[in-house]
Amino acid sequence: MRDAFTRAGVLVDVATDIRRVLWEKYVLICAQAGMTALARAPIGVVRETPETWRMYRLLLEELAAVGARDGVELPPDIVDRTVKAAEQLAPELTSSLHDDLVRGKKLELEALQGHAVRLGEKYGVPTPMLSAVYAALKPHVDGVRS
Repeated sequence: MRDAFTRAGVLVDVATDIRRVLWEKYVLICAQAGMTALARAPIGVVRETPETWRMYRLLLEELAAVGARDGVELPPDIVDRTVKAAEQLAPELTSSLHDDLVRGKKLELEALQGHAVRLGEKYGVPTPMLSAVYAALKPHVDGVRS
């Protein structure tokens, strides 16, 4: 398949450790979604507010610790790299979790923060920030209540 894409002029990057690649994305998405939803604000506001920006970093640290305990060989600089990536995001960027929350739709909370919190519990990794985000958003998991 790689050869077919290459012949068609498509650049192909074959991952040798797909779990690592998925976790690198999960770390960013989980923190981004959690903070934009919890703050009900885009990433620019999260970055400009010292308290929320600090919490964003703490979420990244917890996620990296959970991933490492789950056997994923994340890069040692995953937190710093992810912070740098988040610094480059358009300030108006939110997340689907944020958008669903403000629209009263069902949330993907269990697949994002819920999964990380459960893994933290399983492995004995403290996740106070992730747990706070999860707990604060949990009442909204099913969307607007009638």
